[in-house]
Amino acid sequence: MITSTARRADIDWLRIGAFGVLILYHVGLVYAPWDWHVNSLHRVDALQYVALASNPWRLSLLFLISGAALRFMTVRRRTPEVVGARMARLVPPLLFGILVLVPPQAWLEALDKGWWTGGFALFWLKEFSFRGLADGVPLNHLWFILYIGVYSLVTLALLGRDSRLAKAESLLEKAFKGWGLVLVPMAYLAACRLVLFPIFGQTNHLPNDWYNHAMSLGLFALGFVLVGRDDIWRRFEALRWPLLATALAALVTLIFLDIVARESAGAIAARRTVFAIDQWASLIAILGFASRHLRDAEGPARRYLTNAIFPCYLAHQTLLVIAAFILKPLALPIGLEATLLVGVTLGGSLLVYEGVRRVGPLRPLWGLKPEAPKVATPPRAAT
Repeated sequence: MITSTARRADIDWLRIGAFGVLILYHVGLVYAPWDWHVNSLHRVDALQYVALASNPWRLSLLFLISGAALRFMTVRRRTPEVVGARMARLVPPLLFGILVLVPPQAWLEALDKGWWTGGFALFWLKEFSFRGLADGVPLNHLWFILYIGVYSLVTLALLGRDSRLAKAESLLEKAFKGWGLVLVPMAYLAACRLVLFPIFGQTNHLPNDWYNHAMSLGLFALGFVLVGRDDIWRRFEALRWPLLATALAALVTLIFLDIVARESAGAIAARRTVFAIDQWASLIAILGFASRHLRDAEGPARRYLTNAIFPCYLAHQTLLVIAAFILKPLALPIGLEATLLVGVTLGGSLLVYEGVRRVGPLRPLWGLKPEAPKVATPPRAAT
């Protein structure tokens, strides 16, 4: 049980690392052999296998540690207070992002693909007209913020009471005894992949994304429950090396199956099962190494990057799409172009953070807490 409001540095470092990987992953999508918002003139087919190295666990880790972070918010706060704080943190950036950050991405994509030839203002008005909104609200990378908000509400509704949380922890303890810690989540994730993924796919569209909900909401709620169980974290630490080996073996198997296996029902089922094995094995290894080596890794870098994550996440994809659109006609060598994209995306995101954190009215729009009111220093008594 969590009894302290003190932050766990390992969870902060995991969030920092996961968002860093996500930003680099998005840069890679500019060159991957799939359609993205703006693709480079260069295509690198091998990136599909590089992406496979993080695809099983990247977003799963973010959802799990987001659930853990929500649990820390419940210490010494009532559920309505947590809901209010969560919505105050998520809703303004979501609305701001939809209206300001996403439209430039959509406009440049439309220009790049020849869907649109006009200016941005007219495009924005079209996107947010009645006809445009009838096709859906544009979210792009902001889907993650929407999901975190919805999953927070669902998890608090189900587990916000102490009695329900105690029952969930008791069930978790029974299910995760012995090898259950490894096999039960793997079996659940494999069932989601085998049964729900073929039907629903992964759409990142809230009303019909049932595979994603079963997987990601499950991991979010799991993070909410298990973060208070130090015995499970010690077992993560003990299992980190063998599960790292398992994850690497599963990754090699995934790549092998992707290259040589035919599209038979058996091969597809095998890939989906191995995907789930890789997913949970990677999560155990990552959580175990972080708990063992980063739990007390405090310092100014951790504090700075923890505060910078949300604004950087909001800004990064818009900066990346703009940079990719500008650089594409220049036909630069791939090494130079990729270096510039990484530099603009990461460096530009940090510059955005440095700017908005200093402007009080902008802070809530970028996911930052309002500035604490300054306390006037009383005048010193005359002597």
